[in-house]
Order: sequence, then structure tokens, then C-alpha cells
Amino acid sequence: MAERKTREEKMSAVQQKLENGVREIFSSEKYKEYIAAMSKFPRYSINNCILIASQYPEASLVCGYRKWQKEFNRVVNKGEKGIMILAPSKGKVEVEEELYDENHRAVLDENGKPKTEIVTKEYQTFIPVYVFDVSQTQGDPLPSLATELSEQVESFEDIKRILEEISPVPVYYEDIQGEAKGYFSFVEQKIVIKETLPQLQTIKTMIHEIAHATLEHGSKEDKFDRFSREVQAESVAYWVAQMIGLDTSEYSFGYISGWSKDKEVSELKEHLELIKETADKISLAIEEKLKEMKPEQEASKVSEQEINYNSSHRARK
Repeated sequence: MAERKTREEKMSAVQQKLENGVREIFSSEKYKEYIAAMSKFPRYSINNCILIASQYPEASLVCGYRKWQKEFNRVVNKGEKGIMILAPSKGKVEVEEELYDENHRAVLDENGKPKTEIVTKEYQTFIPVYVFDVSQTQGDPLPSLATELSEQVESFEDIKRILEEISPVPVYYEDIQGEAKGYFSFVEQKIVIKETLPQLQTIKTMIHEIAHATLEHGSKEDKFDRFSREVQAESVAYWVAQMIGLDTSEYSFGYISGWSKDKEVSELKEHLELIKETADKISLAIEEKLKEMKPEQEASKVSEQEINYNSSHRARK
């Protein structure tokens, strides 16, 4: 019971650090730079947002080909397929209209027929145009609230193997192009991690994607929007990392605030119990695996010592 209480106290301390850390991001200079850059991205109508999501579900920052070049010094990758949206377009047309006097009566000509004139009228229609997501571009980095984690991790291979074992779906490592560090596909039931990430970033990203998989984000039962899903997954990643002695605050606090819809981080507050429950579940699974691994490691050390002793003994003979 005492051990469980200690664990609950640790969970509460992590919760407080998470809430305070994310709150502090909003008053930082980094946040001001981030907002200045984000304000350059166009705001799309709900219909265009639906069009974008239906064609490119993972889209996050979207704008036109030339705007990427002019505003952000980035170019669209060769061979990328544009995302079609509808843009308003004005046109003009000449029409023949009857003339009316000040009393709204038709003006007649000498033959008693209504007089007409040619009038130019403007109209608005919608035409298809194409935009591209940031993942389809390359060039100058965009301002980010999250700093990539470059630290080494003690027992990296062991923790990595444990995460692979407790993951609800298989984990693969690939050369992911663009900004993404990893992803979870509910349809394909797999997690993919960028293979060139530093050790701490790899572990953090694995936990993030395992959280998505554990919460079944992307399933038919999933009622959360993308903002809530990302806040949930990264909050779980930070929480679990803290519970196993790793600090991902340099990345997690900025990532969470970047995905939040408001400075109150309503997604974090609204789903706190779900986040806490998921973090507890994953961290407990990791801890159990670590306990199982200790006797194996001790046995391996003993065996290694025996081999070294026997080799040394034979050499003396």
C-alpha cells in the first residue's frame, strides 16, 4: 500500500510539472515568434478544411505553392500531389436588361417596345486551386515550440525493446521524409518511427505513438479532434518518460502548447483523467518488464564472470 501511495504521489508531482511547464510556454519569446509565423498561414473555411482532411488526413500547416516560397523560403518537393480546395473567383458578364424610369415603369421606344441596354455585371464563383502541407515541402525550418531531444539514454536498447514488446501494434523504423518523427496508423495497425532520431527523441516518440495506439485514435469509436489527440498523446509521453526517469520537457511542453486551441490548454484539462490513466497503464507495463529483466541481467553477469574466470584459469594452466 505504501508503495502504491508513493507512486500516486509521484504521478501527482508529474501532473503539476506538466501543467506548470506548458503554462510557462505561453509567456516565452519562443511563443511570440511561433505565433508570428503561424499568423501567416491562411484561415480556411469549414468546407475547405473538410476537403483538406479528406485528401490529406495528416495535414497540419497548409498553404499555396508560391506562398511557401515567398513567406517561408520553402519549396514543394518534386512529385508531390497538391491538395485541392475551392477558392472564390470574381467574373464579369454582359447582359441585356430593360430600361425603367424613376417610377419603375418600362421605357418604350418609338414602336412601343421596351427599351434595353447592355449592362456589365460581376459575379462570384469558386474554382479549384491546390495547396500543400508542410510535410510536402523542404527549406528553412519553421519556428517551433518544441526542441528536439538529443540526449543519450542509459539502457537505451533495453527500454526500446520493452516499448516494442508492450506496444499494442508492431513498431517499425523507416526513413520518414519531412517533419514527422513518427506516426500510428489505425488502419494498418502499425507504428512507424523515424530511424535517424537521437536516443531520447526515439524513446519519447515511441511512447507518443504507443499512446495513440492505446487510445485507439483514428478508430470509428474515436470522437476526438486532432488537437485533442495530439495533446493527449504528448501528455502521456511526457508523463511516462518522467515515471521512468527521463525528462522530455524541452520537447513536450512546446509540442502540447502548439497543439492546444487556447492558452488555457483546455484539451489537457478536459482529458486529464484519461491521460493520467493511460500514462499509468503504460508506465506500469514498462516497470514490470524492467523488473523481469533484472534477474536475466544478473544471471547474464554471473555467466559472463564464470566464462572470464574459466578462461583465465585455463590460461594459467
